[in-house]
Amino acid sequence: MDDVYQHAVFFECHSLQTEQTRKIETYFRNRRRSGGGECGSLTTVKENVYRIHFKHRQDQQRVLGRSKHELAEGSLVFTVRDSVDPETSYTTTTSISQEFPDSAQSPQPVPASTPPPSSEVYELQYDAFLPRYLHECPKALNKLQEELSTMFCSAQIYPEDERVLVRCLAQPDAADKCRNWKSEVDKIFNGYRCHYEVDPHKVQALLQPCSSHQTTDEVKVYSEGGMAVVVGERSQVDARLKDLEDSTIKREGSCLREKQTSVHWLGEAKLCLLWKEIKGKLGRDFPGVKVTQGEAGLLVLEGYVEEVLAALACVSEKENLVCERTIFDHSPHLLSFLRKAYGGCIVLGDILGLSDDVAIELQDTQLCFFTLSADKVDDTQKTLQRKFKEIKIDVPNCSTVPSELQEMLKSKTNEINQGQCKVQVVFSGFTVNLLGHSKEAEELSEIVTQFIWNQSNEQSTFQIDEYYNKNTQRLASLTLNNGNMVVASYSLGDGLQVLVCQGDITKQEADALVNAANEDLDHCGGVAAALSKAGGPEVQKESKALVRQTGKVPTGGVAVTTGGNLKCKKLLHAVGPVCGNFGGREMFLLEKAVKSALDLAEVMKFKSIAMPCISSGMFGVPVTLCAEAIVTAVKEFGSQGGRSLSTVILIDNRGEVVRAMSEACDRLLQGTSIGRSTSRDLEFLVGAAPPGTAQGATASGDGVCVEIVQGTIETQQVDAVVSPMVGDNPLSTRVGNTLLQSVGFQLIFNFRKEESEESMPGDVVLVEGLSGLPSSAVFFVNLIPYDDDPDGTAVQVLRLGINNMLTYCVDRGFRSVALPVLGTGIALSFPASVVATVLLEEVRAFQQSRANKTTLLVRITIHPDDTESSEVFQSVQEDFTKNVFQPDHGSTAKRIILLGKTGSGKSSLANTIFEEELFGTNHTPNSGTKVCQAETRLVNERNITLIDTPGLFDAGRSEEELKPEIVRCITECAPGPHAFLIVLKVEKFTEQEKAVIDKICDYFSEDALKYAVIVFTHGDQLPKSTTIEEFISHNKNLSDLVKKCGGRCHVFDNTYWKDNQHNIYRNNQYQVEELLNTIDKMMMENHGGYYSNTMLQLVEEKIKKEEEHIKQTSGNMQLEEIRKQAKATVSNRFLIEMTAIGTGVLLGAFLGLAGMAKLVIKCLGSGEVIKLMKSLNPAGRAVTAAVGGEVAVAAGVTVGVGALAIAAAGGVAGGVAGHKAAKGAESVQEAAEMAYKAVMEKANL
Repeated sequence: MDDVYQHAVFFECHSLQTEQTRKIETYFRNRRRSGGGECGSLTTVKENVYRIHFKHRQDQQRVLGRSKHELAEGSLVFTVRDSVDPETSYTTTTSISQEFPDSAQSPQPVPASTPPPSSEVYELQYDAFLPRYLHECPKALNKLQEELSTMFCSAQIYPEDERVLVRCLAQPDAADKCRNWKSEVDKIFNGYRCHYEVDPHKVQALLQPCSSHQTTDEVKVYSEGGMAVVVGERSQVDARLKDLEDSTIKREGSCLREKQTSVHWLGEAKLCLLWKEIKGKLGRDFPGVKVTQGEAGLLVLEGYVEEVLAALACVSEKENLVCERTIFDHSPHLLSFLRKAYGGCIVLGDILGLSDDVAIELQDTQLCFFTLSADKVDDTQKTLQRKFKEIKIDVPNCSTVPSELQEMLKSKTNEINQGQCKVQVVFSGFTVNLLGHSKEAEELSEIVTQFIWNQSNEQSTFQIDEYYNKNTQRLASLTLNNGNMVVASYSLGDGLQVLVCQGDITKQEADALVNAANEDLDHCGGVAAALSKAGGPEVQKESKALVRQTGKVPTGGVAVTTGGNLKCKKLLHAVGPVCGNFGGREMFLLEKAVKSALDLAEVMKFKSIAMPCISSGMFGVPVTLCAEAIVTAVKEFGSQGGRSLSTVILIDNRGEVVRAMSEACDRLLQGTSIGRSTSRDLEFLVGAAPPGTAQGATASGDGVCVEIVQGTIETQQVDAVVSPMVGDNPLSTRVGNTLLQSVGFQLIFNFRKEESEESMPGDVVLVEGLSGLPSSAVFFVNLIPYDDDPDGTAVQVLRLGINNMLTYCVDRGFRSVALPVLGTGIALSFPASVVATVLLEEVRAFQQSRANKTTLLVRITIHPDDTESSEVFQSVQEDFTKNVFQPDHGSTAKRIILLGKTGSGKSSLANTIFEEELFGTNHTPNSGTKVCQAETRLVNERNITLIDTPGLFDAGRSEEELKPEIVRCITECAPGPHAFLIVLKVEKFTEQEKAVIDKICDYFSEDALKYAVIVFTHGDQLPKSTTIEEFISHNKNLSDLVKKCGGRCHVFDNTYWKDNQHNIYRNNQYQVEELLNTIDKMMMENHGGYYSNTMLQLVEEKIKKEEEHIKQTSGNMQLEEIRKQAKATVSNRFLIEMTAIGTGVLLGAFLGLAGMAKLVIKCLGSGEVIKLMKSLNPAGRAVTAAVGGEVAVAAGVTVGVGALAIAAAGGVAGGVAGHKAAKGAESVQEAAEMAYKAVMEKANL
């Protein structure tokens, strides 16, 4: 409380609402109403006791001198005192009333212990109107003085101050008589009453000249804020109010025959529209009512009340028939011009040629149409838009409109407006507003356009060297592709963005990076070790020095060191909790650590911060709990206003952790995720753009479709087209100038309007509202010239620009966009091959990284004269249509296939990974997995499905043994595996091992090897202190294989490395985590997806169809059981259909050889099933040989093709008949027999 407010007044009241508190404060500041004056705010002392301080003591005393206070509304009555407790002051009474109180209730002061001193004064502050009444009514004042004189008192009236002073003149010998004189004075004043009347009819009656029963001045009536205040002796006031009530009841029956004037507002336009009909209708139905028009759209009715009310009802009915539309898209400048030029609605209606049943009303900020026919509103609006126009043109390269242009426009405007105001010019900064009749506004627009054109020709051309000098620093700070992938994005209050990323935090760029540290800041493992290693020795050195100086960092705390070589300004070491050490307080401490890091970044005025999933690794806190705590802390931080921090990046290289953080963000932040797609890969369409393509062409189905066409960019009928530009000059390329010829200078004007500030390389400027193009928008992409480096800055800027443009398309809801071959012209000089590769890669990456399934057609438009680009794009496109990665459609489990020869330790490795004996092992001479087996378990917070296989690369295994297991493996991993583990033993390299590696290299395609990891078993056979990398380096075949797999290799020993705590490298638990991290990283490099090809996709489709069939017929079967049963059914059918396909072809198709895959798909799709029956008669062997020749061709092998060409044609033709005959087969043997019989009959053998 300010020191100037020192004089307190207290009162009791039940809990006050905010609005009541405000009213009480206003009441005490009003001296006329309360006796108070300048005061502070109302405060609560204790339960139901309130206090307010006054600046002046006399104000306090006047408030205390009044026995009771009541708000003017009569809803609150209370008594005040000068202390907190009532014992030392007046007794407090509080009451709530729904009506104005008749009079103030007399307080009960504590009797005085001694007679009052001579000439003691008692100040009373009743209602403000009582002193005024006593002052204006001498008779009433004389009567009051007579009553007071009996108590040796007299009254002094101060109407200006709204108070009454009563002075006691008692002598000491009269003490007994006047001991309670103040109480007696209160009783006398309680004989008066101030009544506030709010009923409008009664107020009107009270304020009329006094009637016969008010011949005296015993009662006064005053007007106050729409109320009537009746003041006088209580008995007289009560009598006056009773008479008023009686007279009101009597008049209710007769008032309908009284004359009355009623005013009804319709508005100028509506009254103009309805006047004739209203006047005619009321004249016929209510002849006694006089109808006239008032000012500003008023309708005046005069007549008997009953008839006027009926007439008003009739007017309301007519008013409801009027259709009204309000238009807000006209600027105040245009509305002002229309009012100035045409005044009222009648003149404007005549100009527009409107009929009598349409009217227009011009308001300050909007335009209203009124009509009795709804279908005429649209026509009226279109007529107005055709007749009048507003054109806004920004004059480039100036802060204000040049005076020369202003004079030209003013001169032309005066010329046009001679005789009638048709056009107006308004200048605002560098913007010219032209408004008025369309023809005249267009005429002025041509003057502005020509002026700008002349000015631009006088300016020097764009200097590329100047652009480089200007933007070198900005290019150096441009954040390009760091290999990390944004999975989801969320926007919080005040522009705070939260990104969930999968990637390497050591490569992340941010103002602050957060390290998951321990209390000693000893960066010995996990994220801490990785950040310390990447940052350099100074990170650990400074951390140790910090601990020596300040001691250990407590759990939940944060320490700051240099970031060293990391891409950050500071490294924040957040100490999270270790699971089990804090009695269930892990989440609280983790939230505290994250909040501390965010607050510290805010104190340091950082704009961005990146943090991992703290405590989820070596500290063992469950990932879901960590994600919940981190996101909760970020959400709380985001609720605070006025931050400098604008970006929070949650990053981890483990897919399960990233998924958990994204799910926590979905749940807690309720944002819109832009993340990994679950739709299919790119669809390619190649051809010429049809001339009649409809506006807004789109891709078919879900996802992104790439269409490569020949045509011109300015004729493409799509939602948007793209134009490259050098720097922020839209006319620096051939495409930009071509678009200018079609659109005109409106292209430049709109570009400058949309470009709020100079764009950076990679930025996109979207220009809309253009005429002259089939498309509705143009993207200008800021690029820099090619620097002869296919991985250099220019290419990275090109990638960034393409991604920004595609993102913009999705955000704006565009369904189609057309691009030229960006940057291959003289200005940018990109090679067509580089542009083709970058463009298709970025479109595919965009497709794979987005969450929604809205379709987007990306039409690459190649100019008909550009033959080089046509050939290049055709070649690059063909590479993209081969087996490509597919985002995961299936469950969240990673599907991992173990491959290798018998005895390599596949099953034992699977048991080691799961730490459970799930896969059968056998160490006898006849050992080896016989059947394909799949199991799913949770490993280190990852959901893993391991698929163990027989020795697929064994040279001695027969087709009959392997074929069913290969088929089962295909169905188990459909729609494709996330990883292949190629299992080899650490042993002496022999010819047998070389043959296995050769076989692997033959079967695996280049794409499949992108998903492969080499895993060695029997690691204990490694010489001491030797790593698996050193072992591999001694053998060229092994080195080449590992190199083809991206250098990914690990080593286990399923027997001796189970509990080796002395050597972390020779520890299976360590190797399992490292292997899973390698798979996570590999998936990230493959954009988070899994390996697939057309055959695996076809199998998955068949499984899905079978699942739907089972769901419809199985009742309440579990989903897992449905999937299992569907796989078994499809596997059996697949095996039957593949009876005629050799094991080598089948295996090659599975592992990605394109030719073999085509043959398998051909058999699955068209049904070629021919049994290889070498044990049958010569004719059968001939057919078999023929089919073998076809297989050889498909596999790219030319041996035997010439000799068997004729037999092949007949064999394939006979195979079709065999498949048809074998359709009903229920087993492989039955299919073979039925197919063989059909083929023999076909060949007449």
